[in-house]
Parts: sequence; structure tokens; C-alpha cells
Amino acid sequence: MSGAPTWRRDTLDALLARFDARVAAAPAAGLPADVAQRSGGDHDYHVIFGCIIHGDEVGSLPAAVAVLEALDQGALRFGGRLSVVLGNRPAALANRRFLEADLNRVFLPDAPDSWEARRAAALIPLLDTADLFLDLHQTIEPTASAFAIFPWSPEGEHWVRALNAAPRWVTRPPGVNFSPGLRCADEHVRLRGASGVTVELGQKGFDPEAAALAERLMREALRIADRLGRGEQTLAEAAEGQPSPIAYEPDSHVAFIDPTMALRPGLQNLAPVRRGELLSAEGSPEIRSPADGALLFPKYPLRDAAGRALGPLPAELVRVVRPLPQGPAAAYAPPK
Repeated sequence: MSGAPTWRRDTLDALLARFDARVAAAPAAGLPADVAQRSGGDHDYHVIFGCIIHGDEVGSLPAAVAVLEALDQGALRFGGRLSVVLGNRPAALANRRFLEADLNRVFLPDAPDSWEARRAAALIPLLDTADLFLDLHQTIEPTASAFAIFPWSPEGEHWVRALNAAPRWVTRPPGVNFSPGLRCADEHVRLRGASGVTVELGQKGFDPEAAALAERLMREALRIADRLGRGEQTLAEAAEGQPSPIAYEPDSHVAFIDPTMALRPGLQNLAPVRRGELLSAEGSPEIRSPADGALLFPKYPLRDAAGRALGPLPAELVRVVRPLPQGPAAAYAPPK
């Protein structure tokens, strides 16, 4: 990435104002708040882009605004139906991941009441109409590269390749939830038989490279969806000849069982790690990697003066993922 991403309230306010202007330019009855929708009238293929599902992950917002403006100015055309969703504006304005509950875990009919649960309930009828949901996220800590993250399926692999979505893909067997007992937005879409693709653009914040990647993915998704909607190409044909990302699957994790546990500074997503490698900070109980592979989602929570993590503690301090040298299809596809 191009240096540390930034967060500025004036930048956020300006982008939200531009987004609101695009919503006002083509109001659509019955839509939830913070959703812009366009229809090209040529076919019914419905693409939904998810942005700021976590409020402090603002890196895709410049791309969402740019794509809507290009459509309205005639510089870009899409013949199907497009919805652009800003998931958690209140959290974005507060530069927080969420206000009361993680929005990307409560796409469930029985989620405990919170602002985010009510927001998910408002978005579910829209998500139920998606053919493709492209959800653009960012990581809390830096990452070695952008990466896709969602379970394997033949269609999902076609989309990752057709979009050339990222050089790496953290995947898992079909039907396995990222957080057991909870449900992400992309998981909700996949459960109803449509395509849900999530890409981590890089570290959270405004970043020119993240914005450029998000806009490329959005434009490419619309181009492919146009061809699919018109019957000019299959998804498998769109993926043909495109590179396959380096794939990883979950291996193990370090449970966060003691608030004095702390990772050594500077651990990044997808950094290589060896089994037994020391991961703990000075003064922390010893933490060693449980496996060979790469690190995923290392956590550096706020701490009190005594160095104890402020609760509630996440279940995991860090995950380890292992490479799938033969690719996910070889590991997960049913035998023929």
C-alpha cells in the first residue's frame, strides 16, 4: 500500500455529501437509508456494492462515489440494476467499527436488538434481490496485500478470478461460517443462492491504492454482470485465462484468554509465520504460533495503565492460515 492510510472528518463529510447528492438525483421509493440505486433497463441482473459495513473502513467510499458520478455523467454505463449500500454511516462519522454491535455479524432473524441489528433487518430485503454482492472491507492492521475472504464454491472461484480480485484468497470449505453462530452480509447472500464476494482492500482508512482497487473491482463487476445479464458470456468464460490467487485456509488460532496477553508490535495480516515462532510482546505471557502458515487478523486492543486489555476481549488474539498449494477446488470440490 502507499503508506499509512488516513482518516479525516472533512474528507468523509465531503464524500458523504457527494453520495447524498447521487441519492437525491435518482430517488427510489422503498429503499433503506444510505442506498443509491440505478437501473440501465437492459436486463435484471442486480449488483450490490457494500461499503463502510464497518464504519471505520472508509477506503471504498471514494470509489463508490466515483462510480455513481460516472454513471450519472454518462462516462460509464451498466444495463442492469445497481445498488450501492453505505452500511454504517453513524459509526463512520464516529470513526468507529460499530456503535452497539458488529453490523457484519447480525444478518440474522434473531439478533439481539441494537442499532446495527435494525440496520441489518432493513437491508436484508434488498440483499435478497442480489445476483452479486461485492462487499469491500479493510483490515485493522496492515496487510501484506489485498485479499479476498469467503468460502469456496465453483461460482465464487470464478468471480475471484474473473475480477482478478486480489493476489490472495483466504477461503474455507463451503457452508462454514467465519464466526459460528453469527452471520455476515455476504454469508446471508450466499445462503439464498446468490454470489457474495468479500475483498479486504488493505488497512482501514483513506488510501489512494485502496480507492483505485475498489473502483477497478466495481467497474469490472459491472462489465462482467452486463455480459452475464445479456447472455453474452458465462461466468466460467469470464474467469477463463485469469490468474488464480494464492489460497489459504484456516488452521488454528491463539485464544485470548488472559487480558495481559499481548502480541509483539508490528505483526501484519498474511505475514509468514513458523510453528513455535514467538509472537508475544515483552512482558506478556508467552505466545507462540501454533502452526506454520500466515498470520490473520492480529489484534492490538486498548490497554489500561497496567497493560491489561480493556474488555470485552475478542475470542482470538490472532489466527493462523495455511496455504492450499493445489488450490481450494482440489481441497473442497466433491469427487466426480
